[in-house]
Amino acid sequence: MTRSRSQMRTFKLTSLSAAILAASALVPATSQAAGFVDDSSATLSIRNYYFNGNGINGDGYDRKEWVQGFQFEYESGYLWDIIGFDYAAGAAFKLDHPGQSPTNLPRSSDGDVNDIAGTNKANLKAKFGDDDMNVNLRFGLQKTCTELYCPSGSRILPATAYGTYLEGNLSSLKLYGAQWTKTHRRENSYFAKDLEDDFGNEIDDITLIGAAYKFDMGLGIYAEWGNSDDYLEKHFFKVDYTFDLGSGITLLVDGRWAKQEEDGDGYSNQGHESQYWNLTGTLTVNDFYVKLGYNKTSDGDWQAKWHSDHDQDGVYNSTLDQWQGYNREDEKGWLVGIGYDFANIGYPGLNASTYYAYGSGMKDTSLSGSDHNAHEWGQYVSYKVQSGPMKDLSVSWEHYHTANPASSDDDTNRIKIKYDIALF
Repeated sequence: MTRSRSQMRTFKLTSLSAAILAASALVPATSQAAGFVDDSSATLSIRNYYFNGNGINGDGYDRKEWVQGFQFEYESGYLWDIIGFDYAAGAAFKLDHPGQSPTNLPRSSDGDVNDIAGTNKANLKAKFGDDDMNVNLRFGLQKTCTELYCPSGSRILPATAYGTYLEGNLSSLKLYGAQWTKTHRRENSYFAKDLEDDFGNEIDDITLIGAAYKFDMGLGIYAEWGNSDDYLEKHFFKVDYTFDLGSGITLLVDGRWAKQEEDGDGYSNQGHESQYWNLTGTLTVNDFYVKLGYNKTSDGDWQAKWHSDHDQDGVYNSTLDQWQGYNREDEKGWLVGIGYDFANIGYPGLNASTYYAYGSGMKDTSLSGSDHNAHEWGQYVSYKVQSGPMKDLSVSWEHYHTANPASSDDDTNRIKIKYDIALF
């Protein structure tokens, strides 16, 4: 008898749940389970987010949303020092939503903004080896990031991915691979859904292979290849080096290159290709840093996405990936930023930073107005309580003011309040 696709999906997810429950059931049955229990932890994260974004210079863009969220996370230890599991679930509720474009919660067909609740992480994990040589495996719904792929964590609840991640470490060498077959959207309640191409057809999987090596003298080398079946293929390479100049002064030099090309009928822009070069220097003097970055995109607009739902897990791994991407064809982008950690002058937990970004030379048929250059100011301030009954309560403010000749001009404020409570 042939199972339907929906039955097969249910079987896979049910099998994962059964495996997790089976691992739990083994705990009291063996004296070797001490690490499973003793190394377990659970956290309740209480979150309150307020977003206020407005179009400027006559643009009608409007985004206002105020939401309350709760995220429970459990991480087990390892049974027999080999196998364990992680689980997380969250819920988010609308407090106020007078704007037009929600991003923390879904909007229904009748225009209402809906609350969400559900599992956003459930995976088995296994480890073998010691600190110098080890292998780590995760299978299920998880939030695992690589150079070209990372589920979004910028909203009240996180996006996650369903699949397998395998990593091996030998001293300073890391080798890894991943295969993702489903996605969990950051603003939805379902467990996971199929990946889809630009025409609504299923993408079988996203495959990633990478390596990283960190030398003792401060040089790091990173490489990654990825392919979204019948959709896009990407390559990424990065080199960084930290110069220790003494007296608490360091200089980090970071160079990156990436290339992508259309890889099948599922991608709507046939023949698409793009690449970018990115170079950044960051000078740190004790608690203060100043950063200067440059990015050049060529051949076509860079697409961070791996499937049609581009906001969930795509990565544009450039230091010019700010509110705007500065990643349109032939665009040259510049960034200058500064930041300060106030801990050593009596305000531990307080951090502030600001930056200015500028883009020019973009080739885009949608350019409008007389100024074909992109401009952006950004500010970020955060404070985290260091001790007392409200320890780990954090408050942050983000502000972005952008002029985008290919899209809308925006002025956006975001206030995020988070309180993490360690349950055990």
